[in-house]
Amino acid sequence: MVSGVPTRTIDAEPYDFSRPTRLPREQAAEVLRGMDSFARSWVAELSTKLRAECSATVVGVSLLPYEEYIKTLPESAAMILLSVDTVLARGVMQFPLQASLGWAERMLGGAGRRDIPERPFSPIEQALVTKVVSGALATMAYSLGASFPQNVKVDRIEYTPQAAKAAGPLDATIVTSLELTVDDATSLITFALPADALTREPVESSRASEDEPLDLMLAHLAGVPVRVSLQFQPTRVKPEVVLALAEGDLIRMTHSKNRPLNFAVEGQIMAKAAVGASGSQLACVIVDTQETP
Repeated sequence: MVSGVPTRTIDAEPYDFSRPTRLPREQAAEVLRGMDSFARSWVAELSTKLRAECSATVVGVSLLPYEEYIKTLPESAAMILLSVDTVLARGVMQFPLQASLGWAERMLGGAGRRDIPERPFSPIEQALVTKVVSGALATMAYSLGASFPQNVKVDRIEYTPQAAKAAGPLDATIVTSLELTVDDATSLITFALPADALTREPVESSRASEDEPLDLMLAHLAGVPVRVSLQFQPTRVKPEVVLALAEGDLIRMTHSKNRPLNFAVEGQIMAKAAVGASGSQLACVIVDTQETP
């Protein structure tokens, strides 16, 4: 201390290593790579569901206390709270409410208007939005791999972010922001997970048995979405019949109405099934699981 020179007071704050204020560079890069892969895969799925051209860009990954994350959100939004098996806190997938109402309208066959007044989802709209989020979670689990927590499910939907108590105010939360464009309308959506839920594989896991690579491959394959379809037995017709087809024409199928349909996975017939219903949706009932050669 030099005489006559004023001293400067420094306010020191204790640092809690269990609640870091910055995401480690390696982990941030890993999450960013996974979310970039997720964005590319998800928009392909979303384009089919919304019947529109979609694109998504990851604009940032950050580590924030939950209360700071909530301050970045609007007063009203579609807040889909997610249950995570490994922690008590909830994850969040947040959409602009007006935009998500338009997405639901598209899935119901509408034009997806942008001027829909903000309101809570109807039961049908809630089911559609839940389906979109469930598909996103499956794609995200595949893209992020082992770092993504298992068994993440939709818990409930809130419409006031400040009132949605998904986590404690100071709980560390990994937040990914994405710009989603549907046709020419762009919305900012966020995905937030408790930092404790994004665990890493321990070092000891590298000492794997000979069977582990096969187990890991099967675990990944079990989460990959596949296309399933119901098929009639093929009917042969002459080219002249096909070339002469006009609106209103009928083609008689050789498939008997009492005969089960073929249940195919990615074009490969795996079982026999009958047409049924699940609530208000069309469904199929598996009647024979013997693989058809």
